[in-house]
Amino acid sequence: MDEASRLIEQLGASDDYFERQKAAWALINLGEAAVDDVARALENGEFSDLRYKSAWILGKIGSIRGVEPLNRTMLNDPDHVVREWCAAALEAIKSKDAVPALVLAMKRDSAKDVRLRAAVALRALGAAEALHDLLNYAEPEIRGMAVTSLAKIGHRESLSDVARLMKDDDAEVRRRAVAFMGDVASEDDCEEAVECLAIALQDKETTVRSEALKSLGKIKGERACDLALSTLKDEDWQVRYTAVTSLGEIGHNKALDCLVDVMFGPDDEEIRAWAAWSLGEIKDERAIEPLKKAYKTCPTEVMKKARDSLTEVYNIEL
Repeated sequence: MDEASRLIEQLGASDDYFERQKAAWALINLGEAAVDDVARALENGEFSDLRYKSAWILGKIGSIRGVEPLNRTMLNDPDHVVREWCAAALEAIKSKDAVPALVLAMKRDSAKDVRLRAAVALRALGAAEALHDLLNYAEPEIRGMAVTSLAKIGHRESLSDVARLMKDDDAEVRRRAVAFMGDVASEDDCEEAVECLAIALQDKETTVRSEALKSLGKIKGERACDLALSTLKDEDWQVRYTAVTSLGEIGHNKALDCLVDVMFGPDDEEIRAWAAWSLGEIKDERAIEPLKKAYKTCPTEVMKKARDSLTEVYNIEL
């Protein structure tokens, strides 16, 4: 019996966790010489713990020869844990040969964890074309995962196609499309992204409107500020809260007077407090006197944020 076979036997038969782990690392250290034996254990091992450990080992070895057995096992193993570890191993190997199988796993695997891990692997492989094709897939979960993955790899070329998903029937897909805009918009396509977000601020779902405000906070600029200001009286608490914090992220002094009004207004104390925080983020000295007044007259949470803005941003000792 050669060394790889002996270690595989120990990996599958030992009741001692540390012995199994020692065998696994020994197989990794054998490298290419162990790939065939580990691949056989992956596809034919009787117990799922041997199979998922074999997937992990192949990922650590990183040999291109492990891709085909990992592809097959990811698509066919009865245990979702093994399938998930196969997707993770394919991500580690970073071979484009895994892309078709990973797309199939996203589309048809019964376990969400496997579908998600396949999406993450496609993202790591930079498989923009495959992910772009999934924007039109029938299942909304897959469309949403594709949008997020394209955002993570910064694929601005998909902006127009993702923008169309802001009219998707599924609210989560729309929310992810809105988040995409904040993640990928550059100076060149900023205007298109902002106008898409203007539409999203009219969405019936609170989560979509709030996400649009977060994206505006990343994009910044006067137009983003105007749009965020328009939502300060939204019917939903979460949207108003996000509007106030996004105005601080945008940092445009055009918001100063409205934030002062919110800070002294009738809204929830937490929203008023974050208005005081945003007045600090804007860094306009005209906010100093209203903040001093808030520190002396407003409820506790508002007073604390006003104090923080005065001391941390404007360097005023109280």
